Amino acid sequence: MARDWIRRLIRDAVFGAEDGMISTAGALTGIAAGSQSSEVVALSGLVIIAVESVSMAGGSYLSAKSHRQYLEHLLREERDQIELDPEGERREIRQMYGGRGFTPEEIAIIERRLFEDKELLLEDMAHKELGIIPRHFENPVENALAMGLAYMVGGSVPLLPYFLLPLKPAMVLSALAAGAALFGIGAAKGRVVRLSWFRSGVEMLVVGTAAGLIGFLVGRLGRDLIP
Repeated sequence: MARDWIRRLIRDAVFGAEDGMISTAGALTGIAAGSQSSEVVALSGLVIIAVESVSMAGGSYLSAKSHRQYLEHLLREERDQIELDPEGERREIRQMYGGRGFTPEEIAIIERRLFEDKELLLEDMAHKELGIIPRHFENPVENALAMGLAYMVGGSVPLLPYFLLPLKPAMVLSALAAGAALFGIGAAKGRVVRLSWFRSGVEMLVVGTAAGLIGFLVGRLGRDLIP
């Protein structure tokens, strides 16, 4: 239970941090190339992080809430089937456990035990038939907080140098800091899922670099086109 809860929060936190670093770094590079002003970049970065962190948190909340409501609807339907058609549920139990190699005697014991506890029956049918575990439903508020806070932290990595240094060295340090952080997150993720940590880190770094280059090119093009 605790492990599943941690896994879900880590998923949202990693996604939020990745997106915060990549999108913020790309946008700041473009703004820096176009404006040539550290003050403009710093202010723009604060606005971007504030707006996007709330947007990401809100999106995560609504997505998790909608998914949970759908699963709860499926559970209500299954509960109604248990109440209205218990014999049909008994047939489904025999078919499910029979197909998994249980003997008729074993199935009879399982069937009797499940029908002694309707909540246990509902949990078993939801898991076996619908593929859901009621006790492991996501908490939309926790998901939103993990996503929003992680986005703020991730976005702060490429932004901080613009508060500390002049524009050009800030651009370099921002890119290096974001690149190192992205590689680190990718490498850590690779270790967790038992894949090549180096390849996972490089993949993340490539995505971030591409975003930065696009932002830089758009910023330079905008500066040349806009009087």
